Amino acid sequence: MFILPIAVLGIKELRLLAPINVLVQPISNAGTKKSGKIKASSCNVKRKLIQPPGGTGRGKKPPPTGLVRAKQPGPVRLGFIPEEWFRFLYSKTGVSGPYILMLGLANYAASKEILVMEHEYYSGLSVALVVILITKNFGRQIGAILDRGVRDVSEQLQKSRDEEIAQHVAVLEEGKLAKTRAQAQEILMAVKKENITFQLEAAYRERLMIVYRTVRNRLQYHYKKSRAISHIQQKWMIQWILENVHKSITPEFQKQALSSAIRDLAAVASQVKK
Repeated sequence: MFILPIAVLGIKELRLLAPINVLVQPISNAGTKKSGKIKASSCNVKRKLIQPPGGTGRGKKPPPTGLVRAKQPGPVRLGFIPEEWFRFLYSKTGVSGPYILMLGLANYAASKEILVMEHEYYSGLSVALVVILITKNFGRQIGAILDRGVRDVSEQLQKSRDEEIAQHVAVLEEGKLAKTRAQAQEILMAVKKENITFQLEAAYRERLMIVYRTVRNRLQYHYKKSRAISHIQQKWMIQWILENVHKSITPEFQKQALSSAIRDLAAVASQVKK
């Protein structure tokens, strides 16, 4: 009864039950048998290596890390036997050797009662017939449905991978931006230091001008003060001299001076007439 679940897999899924070396190594298809000859055709299964993206960081290509599963299964015979098994026996038993070997093994298992043909055996044959009919009639549709499901899962995984890569790329861009900002901070600090130097120079010049104006004002004050004192002293000295002179002039001296002046004027007038 274990054969029944295999019916939903289809021909394509039955081929996936082959060994893993069938899926990863290049092989050749065997065509139909015509006139005792087998016509070989090429298979689309190719060897693929997984390489980590980005290299080793020193300009060298990274070493391969393993093989990946082929997208399509290799060719099979009788629905589930890999083609490589037949080709492996060709060089030892000939073209008909694998079939004779299967018949011989079946005859040996039946004769030695390894394969007991009880009622479960015939039930298995019936189930196998049903499986084959379902596979022949609905295998492609079931395979397409399963492939679509696998494709959806693969797309979801790829989408999550792309989103994670985009997040890491965004983090790298943020790191580059932060590095640029840090470099800009150095330039900004240099400009700030230069501005502080200019401010100190401006404050020094301003204070120097304040000292200059203060000293100039004080010098002007002392100069004006000395001039005012000397002016007042001269004024009061002149007044004192005039007062003393006026006190020393008597009326008799004024009359004598007036008469002397009149005589001098008369003498000058007579000289002018001559």
